[in-house]
Amino acid sequence: METDAKSSPTNPDIKLVTIDVKMQIRTLHAKATFLQETGGMTEEIERMMAELTALCNKGDSLSTTCRPAPAATTVLPKLLLKAETMQAHSEYVGPDWKHLLVKPGDTIIAYAYINEVTAVGFNTRTNLGGRFPIDTAKKVDPQPHEKVEIFIATDPHVLYKTTPTSLEYMAGEYVRVCRWEKDRGWAYGFNLSTLAMGRFDARYLFKKVEWHEET
Repeated sequence: METDAKSSPTNPDIKLVTIDVKMQIRTLHAKATFLQETGGMTEEIERMMAELTALCNKGDSLSTTCRPAPAATTVLPKLLLKAETMQAHSEYVGPDWKHLLVKPGDTIIAYAYINEVTAVGFNTRTNLGGRFPIDTAKKVDPQPHEKVEIFIATDPHVLYKTTPTSLEYMAGEYVRVCRWEKDRGWAYGFNLSTLAMGRFDARYLFKKVEWHEET
């Protein structure tokens, strides 16, 4: 006989737990990829990742170690250590404010690929960021070099969001600056953990991270 019991800490909904685990793994992978590409990966984190892999493979009679992905495989979502400059050749009007408004000829700075068809970027014409279809733009020669500036949220674990254009973030998450506003207090940024974009006040609750780019 089926029951219609509500989810609770003592009686969790398996489907909800499954969705949550998938989201956590995606976030963890994005952060680990960022550390690997920037040289920030430590032995302790590698050991913890190995332990997690072993746990996931527990009971697998064929192997107890992680099988490396083929060299040609791209794991998504993928953060871009070096942002890619793209030029739009088609118009795009997304379903909501989380998507870019694009016109042919717009220059877009892409910061990540969410999947095979969608990327996250910053439109230099509108000075807004969001998601856009990859097939609406093509890669072009990069713009003049701009210094990479990254901040880390230092406030306790509270989620901040005041308006639709505000950036959501929690303590410990890294934010990359896309564009400074005139007073250089507020900036438009890209959350490296959640792949979200929006305005944030870098003067409070944030600490600048020392960044050394590879030459």
